[in-house]
Amino acid sequence: MIRSTVNPMKTPFPNSNLVAAICLVGTAAGIASLLFAADQKQARVTEVIHDVRLLAGQTAARPATMNDTVREGTAVRTGTDSRAELTFLDQTLTRLGANTVFSFGGAARTYDLGSGAILMSAPKDTGTVKITTAVATCAVSGFTAILERHSNTWNKFILLHGHGTLTLKGIPTDPCRLQTGQMVVFPPHPTHCPPVLNIDISKLLNGKLVKGFNRPLPELNIILADIENQHNEPPSGGLIDPTNQDVIDQAMNAHMESPPPRPTVIPSGARF
Repeated sequence: MIRSTVNPMKTPFPNSNLVAAICLVGTAAGIASLLFAADQKQARVTEVIHDVRLLAGQTAARPATMNDTVREGTAVRTGTDSRAELTFLDQTLTRLGANTVFSFGGAARTYDLGSGAILMSAPKDTGTVKITTAVATCAVSGFTAILERHSNTWNKFILLHGHGTLTLKGIPTDPCRLQTGQMVVFPPHPTHCPPVLNIDISKLLNGKLVKGFNRPLPELNIILADIENQHNEPPSGGLIDPTNQDVIDQAMNAHMESPPPRPTVIPSGARF
């Protein structure tokens, strides 16, 4: 009987099982990360006030209801004297004022304001959030902010809390830098960064984007502390009321073909 003198072949990778397990874990983690990122591009409707509609692709608009899921590619539109609230999985909160069109951008943590006014509040660990309009992009983090967009009159970006920048389309080298309690107001076709104004945050607390919903803002206690700091140590030059309506009625301006001369008191179409 002849016995083979050849030893059984040994694997060149003694830890191949461990390597395979690590690869599987890495692959699973990668897939989970992609799925999580995809999930961040959806929100749940957490409040509906009057006429709120969802527009998905080429389908007809339908009324929004509580707990509706809003995904990328779907716009949310509010009617006259109507409001809506959306809550994302990372707890970013978005409130829409009347006559507003809002949707998600294609990139992560990017949102689009077509027209109207929104209040957005994002946790600090969310990272940088971008809100785009036809004329500007806001990049903010750890914040509560209001952005108002109109095609025929003045636009606003207000930071109740946090810090961020406003970059005007076509002028990327001249961003406006804002921090808590500051605002910029700019025309439909801006040519440079407007002055950064210090505003009285307390004037915004009774507005519909803050108090016009069932639950309080996530950062309300922080904002109240910011208001106390403002009153204890007001900036030089004082504080501007961002809600003053005395000079120009924005509802009338919306029908003008060109914006009026910049008023000395800033109007607001959002009725904050």
